[in-house]
Amino acid sequence: MRRSSSLLTAAAALTTTAMAMTAIPAGAADAPAPRATAGTQVPVFAGPLGGTPSLVADGDAGRAAPASKFVVTYTGFTPEAKAAFQRAVTMWQSKLSSPVPITVKASWEPLGSGVLGSAGPSYVWDVNGVLYADAVANKKSGKQLHAAPDIVARFSSNFSNWHFGTGPAPAGKYDFTSVVAHELGHGVGFFGAGRVSGSTGSVRINGKNVSYDRYTKLGANASSPLLWKMPDNSTQLGSALRSNNVYFDAPGVRSANGGKAAKLYAPGTWRQGSSYSHLDEATFPKGSPNSLMTYAIGGGETIRTPGNLGMAVLKAVGW
Repeated sequence: MRRSSSLLTAAAALTTTAMAMTAIPAGAADAPAPRATAGTQVPVFAGPLGGTPSLVADGDAGRAAPASKFVVTYTGFTPEAKAAFQRAVTMWQSKLSSPVPITVKASWEPLGSGVLGSAGPSYVWDVNGVLYADAVANKKSGKQLHAAPDIVARFSSNFSNWHFGTGPAPAGKYDFTSVVAHELGHGVGFFGAGRVSGSTGSVRINGKNVSYDRYTKLGANASSPLLWKMPDNSTQLGSALRSNNVYFDAPGVRSANGGKAAKLYAPGTWRQGSSYSHLDEATFPKGSPNSLMTYAIGGGETIRTPGNLGMAVLKAVGW
């Protein structure tokens, strides 16, 4: 359920703070004049409803103490939708550690055809030449760097087949808690700056990489070339991003993935927002303990944890 589309951009009030951090509107192609912005959004689409229901539960549920605090402002949610959202929040609070509350602006509203939800950070922040999502930058600085919410999340009120319950979703229903857990994962940093325009590709925003981009490679070997070292806006990078051969490689990722780099979703046809910023669906299919951050979640698919691999990716990007 994650055939994402374009990164939404707008401009922002730019702020310079401790650690020489400068806010850059996520997804911006050129440095704009300071103004309000909507940050990078990774939409999630409705996947196939058929197939046998699956459940991947969070083995730490109810046992791990919160190591962070999410503060959510809800708009338009029914009580049952809000309760299902909070279950995803509770899961992430036990997985991520930060001294700074992670603020979320969540809305329940009609979205485009087939769109289940969309989320991402309000800003990315320049820390020593690398860009970090709001929540990661706040953790590094030890304080809230901007009054805007760290995550902006939208979920569709159009669907009549949401599952809001505590148990697994039945066939023909989309598990709302799983969708929220996925989108909050993007909000806290599971995304890159990859984009393809025509035949050329880039993994930069205003000439700089998001922290995620520093770990992506063309190929699965330790010696495979890093994408961020390829020429920017080049056909070489455009081909790499559509090669079905892109991997996220870090020591923790290999430890969590049987000694292998993690394959990313990189189909031959570029899908903005879906390509590159998700694990590969064929490698981590429905029922896999690491399937939360793949590009699609289908009907009856319940996954209530990022898995060891999802957490390893987030640790690499700054957690």
